[in-house]
Amino acid sequence: MKKVFGILALLLALNSCDDGDLTIENVDFQTVTAASCGETIYKIRDNEAMYLKMPTSQNAFINEATPEGTPRVRSIGGEISVTYRAYNGTVSSANICSTPSPVSPAATQEWTAIDGTIEITTTAVYSAPDATTGATKIIRYLHNIVFKNIVFQKPDGQQIYETFNFGEYSTTPTTLPFNLIADDVKLCSSGNLLYNARNNGIEALYIENLDPALLSTDNLGTAKTALISDTANHLIYRLFETAITISNEDYFCSGSFPSEPLVNEEWVAQPGVTGTSGIIEVTTTTNGTGYLHTIKLKGVTFQKGNNTFYYGNDILYGNLLTN
Repeated sequence: MKKVFGILALLLALNSCDDGDLTIENVDFQTVTAASCGETIYKIRDNEAMYLKMPTSQNAFINEATPEGTPRVRSIGGEISVTYRAYNGTVSSANICSTPSPVSPAATQEWTAIDGTIEITTTAVYSAPDATTGATKIIRYLHNIVFKNIVFQKPDGQQIYETFNFGEYSTTPTTLPFNLIADDVKLCSSGNLLYNARNNGIEALYIENLDPALLSTDNLGTAKTALISDTANHLIYRLFETAITISNEDYFCSGSFPSEPLVNEEWVAQPGVTGTSGIIEVTTTTNGTGYLHTIKLKGVTFQKGNNTFYYGNDILYGNLLTN
């Protein structure tokens, strides 16, 4: 009799473990590196694959860090789908990305998500600080993907998860060249806009509402400083989709920026803190019959949306010649 009860207890335990628990199916992709083809993000492990189809119009994987505790949320359904497949052999990206998909290996089981939400938390990953300047840059964005209250339709019924961790998907940021030349700095005739941009270039670093005291010819050889702010000494970096085709003077000094070329990225320097960060420093010396203004940026951090990067401890902005 004891043996009979023991067998019954074992059967009950096995039955309870199979009640919608995905681990019994041995499905776990958290440690697998995600890849993509078009609008499909997928993970492959031996003879299994799980993939997420997300239209780019959803802006789910944009290179923008999400605020803490506030992931992007998208609902499963329509053009947004989640699918799990098991195959009768080792699967490759061709089974997901090719049309038509290869005949072999063949899918032996498919689960399709019919309900649930997708939570995406995006963080920026930074380079190590530069040994000389302390500057950092964003080298990639990690998107952590979690399915919430997801309902899979299986061949033998439904399986529901309160939380299923799909894992991380990595994207590459736009490269910001910062290929600027110190002697390209110019001052608009109005005296309130300073810019560094190459002729026919695709980028510019400019200062709006420049404090005129910074270019004063008093106290030659002594550094003058001012803080970057959202109003005075407003420092901005722009990366254009195509090169500026008009003269730099016409682009920057006309009173309003032309609509072309389109701006691909715009980063704004954070307001400065006295003696600590966000400082413009100018040292003026004589240069023949004129003056040379050596302009440095100290402790500047640039920001775009929720993203930031540190420009460096002490960076030469440029050398401006005036009469």
